[in-house]
Amino acid sequence: MNAIGGIGIFLLGMSLLTNGLKEIAGETLKKWMNTFTKGTLTSLLTGFLMTVLVQSSTATTILTVGFVSAGLISFVQSIGIIIGANIGSTSTGWLISLLGFKISLQAMSLPVIALGVLIQYMAPSDIKKYGGVFTGFGLLFLGIGFLQKGMENAQDWIRFESFDTDSVWSIFLLIGIGIVMTIIMQASSAAMAATLTALFAGAIDFGQAVFLVIGQNIGTTATAIVASIGSSVAAKRTAATHLLFNVATAVIVTILIPFILRFVEFATKAMTGSFDETVGLALFHTLFSVLGAILFVPFTKQFSRLLTKLLPEKANALTRNLDEQLVSVPSAALEVAYQTLLQMMKRLTDAMLELIEAKKATGSFEKKVREVEEAIVHIRKFLNEVQSDSSKLRNQHVAIIHVLDHITRLVRVLREQQNVEGVFHQEKLMKRWHKTLEQIRESFDSEEKLLAMEQVLEKTAYKVAEERRTRRRKYYERTAVRETELEVAMSKVQALLWIDRLVYHYWRAFTRLVQFKKGEEAEESTSFQEREVL
Repeated sequence: MNAIGGIGIFLLGMSLLTNGLKEIAGETLKKWMNTFTKGTLTSLLTGFLMTVLVQSSTATTILTVGFVSAGLISFVQSIGIIIGANIGSTSTGWLISLLGFKISLQAMSLPVIALGVLIQYMAPSDIKKYGGVFTGFGLLFLGIGFLQKGMENAQDWIRFESFDTDSVWSIFLLIGIGIVMTIIMQASSAAMAATLTALFAGAIDFGQAVFLVIGQNIGTTATAIVASIGSSVAAKRTAATHLLFNVATAVIVTILIPFILRFVEFATKAMTGSFDETVGLALFHTLFSVLGAILFVPFTKQFSRLLTKLLPEKANALTRNLDEQLVSVPSAALEVAYQTLLQMMKRLTDAMLELIEAKKATGSFEKKVREVEEAIVHIRKFLNEVQSDSSKLRNQHVAIIHVLDHITRLVRVLREQQNVEGVFHQEKLMKRWHKTLEQIRESFDSEEKLLAMEQVLEKTAYKVAEERRTRRRKYYERTAVRETELEVAMSKVQALLWIDRLVYHYWRAFTRLVQFKKGEEAEESTSFQEREVL
């Protein structure tokens, strides 16, 4: 029971530690990934350092999926990050082997836990996240302490002496046990901790521990595979990358195991002066991933093409990148939401151009508007699960919600019957709007051009509002002196009001997208008069 409880406490500690570090470094990691993933080697280094910082390859993988989905990094770059994350995940084994068994950290764990809880409950809101890190760190080593006690009687569970590592059958069985351990614990770090503790307690020998670690490296892909079910193609490709990399590396390492073990023994003696089995196992774990990186990195482009063929992209659906797994990393989730809303704006731009050119609601126009309506439902559900903590993320989150609100209103305006009347009764005004929309459509592929178009849209919206005010009065004055039929005047005014709403909501949605990229906080414009028409 001590061992089971120790694993539970260890997992809880890892969860708190990872969540705390992720919250502290989340925005920094996002900028880091966007800046330092220009080539395969820099991508690998980025994946390694990110995983070491947050102590979770899963967190790195999720953030990577978000960036691939948002189009900020290529799938080839993501392969480098995943391989780097595999190497970074071995840092937990080093932490345990170098500290966990050398000094009595269990005695220190309770004060550290107390400090962490105190910070979480009594510190200011900006400091509370550090409490989770302290609490997680304390629980981590408290769990290792319980594991050590439990592993003293591990021989009562499984007779490991019957597993002869000279037997192929026993090797496969040990690898299978390692896979099952990781799947049950849902964390390779916990499985590694249990293996290191069993080795330290003498419940297993070094050879058995090595094959358990090989199995655990395969088993760690299970979380990504399960998470990718029903997710985006980017998530499926990332999970496939993880699986193929670890399985292929496991096969190669198993074949070369005699040579690798001799090198591990030599290197460990050089490091510690004698063969420390726990340090040797941590070294073997790192060598496993490093060897895989050496074999795979030169062929990342070919590997990428293979996976692209095996998992081709779906039809160009607006919501294909709204992966629910991203909501745990707000910066990545909001970036994907931004890219999705940008594509929705592009689709509505095309729809409006078709409406003006055809002077009627065509089948193509209806299809585009319907696709955006369906996307609105999906992105609302997606954003409802995202929780932003930092002030910059909150500003971006609010900006995204404003964009969604204005797009929803814009679709409602396009669905009104006045859309065709607006084209016919205000032909000159609509031609000017058509010209502006064409400029915007050509700018969607360039962020700099999009930022510049926000000013063009603002001027256009002000001009339309001014024309709405002046023309409305003129139409009514003509009606008063019987120069125009009342019904004609009312139709023209309704067309004006419709165009005003159309341009206004398009502009405001566009402005909020710009604010998202700048991370600014801004109030909704109230400078227009007579906004009751909205």
